[in-house]
Amino acid sequence: MVKSDIISAAKANRFYWLGRYVDRVYMTLHLLNKCYDRMIDGAPDEYMNFWQRLDAGGCYATEEEFTLGMMYDDTNPTSVLSALMRAMDNAILLREDILSESLSYIEMSLALMKRCKAAHETNITQLQPVIDWSLAFWGSAEQRLHNPRSLSLMMVGRHVENIDMLLRFGYSFRRVSLAYDSLKRYARDLDDEVDREAEKKLDVLIVEDRFDLTNSDYRDQLIGYVNQLVRV
Repeated sequence: MVKSDIISAAKANRFYWLGRYVDRVYMTLHLLNKCYDRMIDGAPDEYMNFWQRLDAGGCYATEEEFTLGMMYDDTNPTSVLSALMRAMDNAILLREDILSESLSYIEMSLALMKRCKAAHETNITQLQPVIDWSLAFWGSAEQRLHNPRSLSLMMVGRHVENIDMLLRFGYSFRRVSLAYDSLKRYARDLDDEVDREAEKKLDVLIVEDRFDLTNSDYRDQLIGYVNQLVRV
C-alpha cells in the first residue's frame, strides 16, 4: 500500500512526459496511417499538409522521404522514433514505479522500429504492433502504478498530448471536449502542477458556440493554453 503520494519534482516531470510521449507515438502513427492512405488514393501532396500541422521546421522533399522521416528520423523531434526514444528514456527511470511489464511494451515497440528502420521499411502497416503496444501500455501502467498522484500526472500528460494533436488536425468539438473532460478529471487534485488560470481560459474557449478550428488565432490560443496547463 502506498503510504504517501508525494513525489519529487523530477519524477513528476518524468511521469508527465512519459504520458505525452507514449500518446504522441500512438497519435502520430494513427494520423500517419490516414495520411498514407490518402496519398495512395491520389493525393500525393497530403504529406505537406500533415507536416505543416505539426509546426515543424523544414520539410521532406518527397513522399518516401516524408514517410521514412516521420517514422524513423531521430533528428526530427516530431517523428515516431524520436517520441518512442524519449518515452523509453523516461520509462527506464520510472521502472520501479511502472514495473517491467509496462516497460516491456515500450521496449518491444522500440526494437520493432529499429528493425524496420534498418530494413528501410516504408509500409506503415508493419508498425501496427507499435499502435497495439502503445494502447496495451496504458492498461498495464494503470494496473501497476499504485501512487495516485503519479498516475494522474501520467494521464494528464497523455490527454494534453491528445488534445494538442486533435486541435492541430482539426478534430470535432465533441472529440476535443471529451478529451478535455478526461484531462480535467485527472488534473482535479494536482493543484501544485496545474495552472488554474490556463484552465479557466480553456474552460471559456472549449465551448461549442465558439469552437472553430478554421480560425487560426483561436486554434493557436487553444494549443498555447493546453501546453501551458501543466507546470512540471
